[in-house]
Amino acid sequence: MGQIVGAAIVSHHPGLVQPKEVRVQRGNGRDTDLVDGFDRVRARIDAVKPDTFVLFDTHWITTSMHLVAGAVHYKGHYTSSELPFSMSRFAYDYPGAPELARLVEEVGQERGVRARNVTDQTLPLQYPTINVIHYLGRGEKMLSVGTCQTAQFKHFLQMGEVIAEAVRRSDARVVLLASGSMSHKFYDLDHVPPHPRLWHPDNVSDPKNRALDLEVLGLWKEGRHDVVLDRFPELEAAKYEGHGAHYAQMMGALGGRACRACGTQLAEYENAAGTGNVHVWFDLQ
Repeated sequence: MGQIVGAAIVSHHPGLVQPKEVRVQRGNGRDTDLVDGFDRVRARIDAVKPDTFVLFDTHWITTSMHLVAGAVHYKGHYTSSELPFSMSRFAYDYPGAPELARLVEEVGQERGVRARNVTDQTLPLQYPTINVIHYLGRGEKMLSVGTCQTAQFKHFLQMGEVIAEAVRRSDARVVLLASGSMSHKFYDLDHVPPHPRLWHPDNVSDPKNRALDLEVLGLWKEGRHDVVLDRFPELEAAKYEGHGAHYAQMMGALGGRACRACGTQLAEYENAAGTGNVHVWFDLQ
């Protein structure tokens, strides 16, 4: 029987894979802490010894159904249509998780949840998957999960429950990775960041959003996912990335409001283009 052995919220923004000298320049002489933070996340991953990642990708936008990427292998080069000068011909090469993907579709059909498995290796990938596997992957199988733009909050929880049952029916040891920012309101083109260190949290676009993010970080630390989930309309108003689907689906897989996994912050809370970014590990052992 398979098991979910760990879970994390992780950032993925393209600035993280730019050359270090560029990151340091943008940081006014200091690199973003999120890069070193990936090493801290990886240490937690090493401690629970997974063989598979399930990654909730906030940029893989789907319509009318939940999708998982279940090809055997993914290899190629990625250029971002959004930010091609930040990410161009970026190499990726990692194994998929086809058996787990098949089980996700099977469980979805049984439960009346519209979850489908995409086995085509030419499926366009997104950088929330590619950047995270670049820093955290050590040969683990990877199953990317999309963000259905026609889903409601309850549907994201249901999809998480489907994934949890699929894991139970498998023989996989799984770490869940919710790949996305917290508040996700960009600043506009003529905005001048108030702090010279681009990554500094003072540069998050809206002070109210920054305050909400810090409140949520405190609740995660206490394991109060029930409170965070009950406040989901506030997260959506702060434009949590992908409607907060990465967090909601992960929580659906971990028991929803009953989950009391306490979060350990493994990187500084930072800005990226006005959005709030962080890595938080949730211990399930």
